[in-house]
Amino acid sequence: MSVPLTFDPTTLNFSYTQFETVKDERSRIIGFSLNRPFGKAGSIFATAFTDLDHKDSFGVFAGLSIPFGSDIYASTGVSSDSEGTAVTTDLVKSENAEIGSVGWRIRDTEGAYVNRAASASYRAPIARFEAGVQQYEDLFRATAQVDGAVVLAGGDIFLSNRIDDAFAVVDAGVPGVEVQYENRPAGRTNRQGKLLVPDLRSYEPNQITIDPNLPVDANVAGTREVSVPADRSGTVVKFAVETGVQAALVTLRDEAGDYLETGAAGEIEGSPEHFTVGYDGQAYITGLGPRNRAIIDQPTRGRCVAEFAFQAQKGEQVAIPDAVCRPVQ
Repeated sequence: MSVPLTFDPTTLNFSYTQFETVKDERSRIIGFSLNRPFGKAGSIFATAFTDLDHKDSFGVFAGLSIPFGSDIYASTGVSSDSEGTAVTTDLVKSENAEIGSVGWRIRDTEGAYVNRAASASYRAPIARFEAGVQQYEDLFRATAQVDGAVVLAGGDIFLSNRIDDAFAVVDAGVPGVEVQYENRPAGRTNRQGKLLVPDLRSYEPNQITIDPNLPVDANVAGTREVSVPADRSGTVVKFAVETGVQAALVTLRDEAGDYLETGAAGEIEGSPEHFTVGYDGQAYITGLGPRNRAIIDQPTRGRCVAEFAFQAQKGEQVAIPDAVCRPVQ
């Protein structure tokens, strides 16, 4: 039973548990706890229990928790039971799901017994690593743990963090492309232009996008895809980014030196590519060759033809200024 107080933000909780085992062992446990927030995000808590059938079975624990920033908090508390009284202090930095996230925890218990521990974790692109040391009375131990997955998909082998549900292999075709999953950074594509996204939801739409800030000589049809993978399986999401595109930003003028009309439609002779003239006579034209003949239909001035040369420059946006479009006789 949980009872929030009407005159104070404190919440009281009462419980009664009764059970019997097949060996006729019986317990009747009464429990009580309270929780009260204070400050911006701190809290005070207390818990007590006793077993009505075992007089030496009881416990009391009380403490407070204080956050420091968005992912670091400290807590301290005092516990007392049949073994004695002890004070426990924790300092914790929470780890999140993003690659490169670091988490750690330091704990110290003094009093009826000694329990000291420290641990740290790091979420790398290929796995999650965690290590820790602990002292309990006169006993010492050290632990290390690696959680990850090996995926063979999309023609490549990937090492990643643990996969518990579904995944996707994003194939952008270009290295270094930023990928977002549900508007959160998921990483950059590798040298083969691919990235494994390991934490998709199965049987649900998952939105995957890429940063449109691509190399200037690259072209992509779209930057957003939706994937719906099955449980414990994956999909390959292709964005088909093309590099080394034969394209240029062409400024088109008529014989009088005026810009062509905004909204004029054009095409390159002998090519299936079409384009539209924007403001200041500028048009982004793809599918170019060394020599090009553009046929353009203006809304009010009629048809004209512009001829110009093109030479690709790797990693640079080619600009062709003042291509003259002459009326068709």
